[in-house]
Amino acid sequence: MKRSLLALVLGTMTLGAQAVEWEFDLGYDSKYISEGRDNLDQGGIYWAGGAAALDNGLTFSAAYGYAADSDVDYDELNLGIEYGFELADFGFYVGYTRLEFFEDDESDNEISAGVAYGGLSWFEPFVDYVYSTEAEGSFVEIGIQREFGLTERLALTPYVIAGLDYGYANPDHDGQNHMAVGAELAYQFSENLGIVGVIEHTEAHRQVVRDEGIEEEQTWGGIHLVMQF
Repeated sequence: MKRSLLALVLGTMTLGAQAVEWEFDLGYDSKYISEGRDNLDQGGIYWAGGAAALDNGLTFSAAYGYAADSDVDYDELNLGIEYGFELADFGFYVGYTRLEFFEDDESDNEISAGVAYGGLSWFEPFVDYVYSTEAEGSFVEIGIQREFGLTERLALTPYVIAGLDYGYANPDHDGQNHMAVGAELAYQFSENLGIVGVIEHTEAHRQVVRDEGIEEEQTWGGIHLVMQF
């Protein structure tokens, strides 16, 4: 979901002795759902992002999102750095993201980490953790996913995620936050160009709905054009 795009240049280049792979994403989501909550009063959100992945495991990324509805004043910029590596059948990552919310004149720093296990043939379990310095709280997502290659160009990846909040989204709530069920459908037009569609349904935990008055159920979809070099 997310570097200044203006600073990125298309193409496969070298940075020092490191090869660089570039990825760019232009997309629209019908709602801006995170932690089981809709971050916008109404309408969806447009995204423009890019990433530069070095062959030493480092990835630099940036993403800018802004509200699609002209009546909603919202935008955010995410600047990130991530290090990933594999050990046996496990994949690990640690990362840092700087978030800027220009309309609200606010910012945040997030430290993240995650692990996925790829040793099973029928699904891939994963755990993601993020800590917010602004909220002074953390959020954990535990999930499973599975990619099905329908054709040489078409792949379907369904997933199920359980979210646990420890003062990240609600400073007064610890424990179960929401459940999400979704799927991504990716089609590769060529070696460098593809399109990804996503649909997701989330259900907030009863205590979260009662305490915050948010909608118990949210369904949203998105479509993203992805370019890789």
